[in-house]
Amino acid sequence: MLKNVLLGSVAALAMTSALSAPARAEVSFMYAEWIAALVEPGIEAFEAETGETVNAIKLPGQGYDQRIALDLAAGTAADVNLMDSFMVSELASAGYLHPLDELLAGWDQFEYYMPGLLEVASYQGQVYALPTDTDVRMLWYDVSNFEKAGIPTPWEPKTWDDVLDAAQKLKDAGVRYPFQLPAGTKQAEAATMQGVYMALLGADVPEDDRNRLLNRETGQWIGDSPALRRTFDLFHQVYVERELNTAELNYATDIGAAVRAALAADELGILASGSWEDACLWDCNNPPSREERDAMVAWTPWPGSGVEGAKTTTNISGGWTIGINANAADKDMAFKLISAIFDEGNFKEWTLANHRMAVRTDISESPEYTADPFLAEATKLAADTTGRDTVPGYQTVSALIQQATADILDGVPPDQVVQEYHDALVDEFGEENVITYE
Repeated sequence: MLKNVLLGSVAALAMTSALSAPARAEVSFMYAEWIAALVEPGIEAFEAETGETVNAIKLPGQGYDQRIALDLAAGTAADVNLMDSFMVSELASAGYLHPLDELLAGWDQFEYYMPGLLEVASYQGQVYALPTDTDVRMLWYDVSNFEKAGIPTPWEPKTWDDVLDAAQKLKDAGVRYPFQLPAGTKQAEAATMQGVYMALLGADVPEDDRNRLLNRETGQWIGDSPALRRTFDLFHQVYVERELNTAELNYATDIGAAVRAALAADELGILASGSWEDACLWDCNNPPSREERDAMVAWTPWPGSGVEGAKTTTNISGGWTIGINANAADKDMAFKLISAIFDEGNFKEWTLANHRMAVRTDISESPEYTADPFLAEATKLAADTTGRDTVPGYQTVSALIQQATADILDGVPPDQVVQEYHDALVDEFGEENVITYE
């Protein structure tokens, strides 16, 4: 059902994408505006070295995932493209991406990439993209609003109840958005990763993948489980039962801009998000000083639910990647552009300036990186992290999860949400590929 909707959307938008696609240069590159500080100096270096002109297509971050998927499917994508790591396996399996192994073999900086982080950008043993960074997830909080609500800092919640209790105090103190938990289809992958999966991983014991969307041993999607029910109930408590947040930020025209505005206006209490916010709560390409940031916000690990045997803290990592369109006319030239962007000098400068988690040892082991106080602490969370179910079909499941959270925002009871989610999985993948945990 959903697959048909997505294919219909591609067909409907393919003509629009083709009509709006800019004139092709020898190398074209599409990327989201938040990563301009990394890619634009690389583009300048490439143009200076080769004499070629790059057709740089910079787009807003909101809706970028959908645009790149549509463009690749419609055959109108740029030669080089930024994409979220969760998309790589599905795009590669569909034949939209060019494998990089032969090109990487001749590049002397490839040896520094951490093998585990290349896995998220690979499919069937081949690398299809290079990661820009990795990340961890946490709960950010506004220091002044915690003081206003009488909540001691540093804040160290041990269970979901501790988070809900803090949100209640923030609400009682008049904070407009006590607990911004990403939900709804407009939040896209943020609803799945920053919201559902971070809660899900701590909702039940990890044995047999009872705290995940996929049983990774059997390859079956989990349609119903205590972990799913507890997670959807958490969303229900936040948005419906206890009204610990208004849903409006999840529907904002530009959600990132709306969150930043709420922070600037002291309207934000707790934000479920990730390590990139150390820069992006302000301006991803030009964040304020460390002192200014630390005076405004702090962070704490996501706690588990408190259920016996569940994890005490949770984490899941992702990140963004850059890869080559399988239809690129000059793949060697496209790779020269990628290698210019990821050249050690440019890549290291961006990683440090924007407090990103490094994906290469020549950066992560540098004195400048290890001396950064935020990176030193946030990187500790990566010692016990996991990744998304980056297998074909994940994008469909993620879209169903997003719809489930949207239904909760609309007041649909959690039991009904779980049943509809289960039934949608069966429709998409067949009953034999969906399991239930009691």
